[in-house]
Amino acid sequence: MSIKKINNWIAGLFSLLALVTFISLSLANYYRNEQVKTLDVQLKSLLLSQQLSEGSDFLTNTVRAFSSTGDSSYDDLFAEEITVKRSRDLAVAGLRKLGATTNELQLIEIAKNNSDQLINLENQAFAAGRSGNLDLARSLVYGAVYRGEKAKIMESIHAFQQAIELRLAEEVKTISWRADTSLRFSFFIVFIMVLMVFLSQHLFYRRKVVVPLVRLNTIVSALTIEKREAELNVFTDSSEISTLAKTINEFHSNALLAADLQKLRLHIAEMTAELYKAQDCSELTDIVMTDISSFLGVRHGLLYVADQTEQYLTLVGGYGVPISAVGNRMLFGEGLVGQCAFTQVPVHMNTPPVDYVKIASATGSAEAKCIFILPLVLNKRLMGVIELASFRQFDENDQLVLTEICFALAMSIGMLSHKNS
Repeated sequence: MSIKKINNWIAGLFSLLALVTFISLSLANYYRNEQVKTLDVQLKSLLLSQQLSEGSDFLTNTVRAFSSTGDSSYDDLFAEEITVKRSRDLAVAGLRKLGATTNELQLIEIAKNNSDQLINLENQAFAAGRSGNLDLARSLVYGAVYRGEKAKIMESIHAFQQAIELRLAEEVKTISWRADTSLRFSFFIVFIMVLMVFLSQHLFYRRKVVVPLVRLNTIVSALTIEKREAELNVFTDSSEISTLAKTINEFHSNALLAADLQKLRLHIAEMTAELYKAQDCSELTDIVMTDISSFLGVRHGLLYVADQTEQYLTLVGGYGVPISAVGNRMLFGEGLVGQCAFTQVPVHMNTPPVDYVKIASATGSAEAKCIFILPLVLNKRLMGVIELASFRQFDENDQLVLTEICFALAMSIGMLSHKNS
C-alpha cells in the first residue's frame, strides 16, 4: 500500500476522532452553559419570589404604620405600590416567563391571591383610619385574621422556593453529569489520538517518510527569502517525496510573493503618510499620481473631487492631463466617471472603446489598453473618483494596491475638506 493511501487512512481516522472530540467538547460546553442558565433561572426565581414577599410585606408595614400614626402619606405609598410599582404583579409575570412548572405557578398564584384578599382587610383599615377610627384600623391589621392570611401568603412563597430549589438542583445535577461525561469522553478520544500519532510515527512515517526526507531537508535548509532560485529540480520521479518537493518549491515561491507583498504594503504605508501631509488637492494629486505612475506604470490619470451636495465632480488634477482641463465639472451619472460616482462601483474596462483615452508624449500617442475607474468612498460617502489608463492590464495585485490607495486617498480628501470647512 502506498504512502498516500496509508496516510489517507490515518488522516481519515484522525479526522474522525477529531470530529468526535469536537462534538464531545461542544456537548460539554453546551451542558455547562445550560447549567449556568439553570442556576441563573434558579437565582432569578428566588429573587422574584422574594420580591413578591417583600411587596406583600411593604403593604403590611404601610397599613400598620398608617393605623398607628394616621399619617396620610402611608395611604399614598400604599396606593402607589398597588397601582404604579406593582412589584407583586411584576414578580408573578417574571416567574411565568422563567418557565416555572404548573405546580410552582399554582403556589405563586395562591400567594398572590391571598395577598390580594389581604388587601381587602388593608383597605378596610385605611377606610377606618380615614374616618378617624385608628383603633379599628389597628385591630384589623394586627388581628388574628390578618396574621392568618399573612401566614398563608408566606407559606405559599416558602413552598414555592423549596419546590423550585429542589427541581432546579436536580436539573443542575443531571446537566452537570452530562457535561462531565462528555468532557471525560473527549479526554479519552484525545488520548487515543495521541497514541495513534505515536504508533504511526514509529511504525510508518519513520521508515517510509523520514529517511527519504533527509535528502530533501538538506536542500530545504538552504532556502531563504533572499535566495530566489530553489534547487529542488533534482526530485524528478513521481513519488510522494517528489510531490512534497514541488509543494515546498511552491511554498518558497509563495513566501517570495508574501515578501514582495509586504514590501508593497510598506510602500503603500509610506505613500499614505505623504498623502496625509498634503495641504491641498493639487498637492494630493501630485503625490498620488506620481506614485501610481512609477509604481504601477500608469500613464494617464484623473482625480475628481465630489462636492458637498454629492451632485457633481470637479477635476482637481491628474497625470498626463492638460492644465486647462483642471476645474472642469461633471454631474453624477454623466459618462463612465459620473456613473461610477453615482453607483459607487468600480468600472474596469480591459478593452476600452477606440479613442476613449489616448496616452500622449512628445514622440507620439497610443490608445490605452485598460481603463480603471474607482470611487473614493469614506464611511459610505463619496469623496471623489479616480480614473486611470494604462498600456497593460491591471492584475489582482494591482487592484488590491489601488483599493488601499483609494481608501487612503478618500481619507486624505476628507481631512482636507474638514480642514477647509
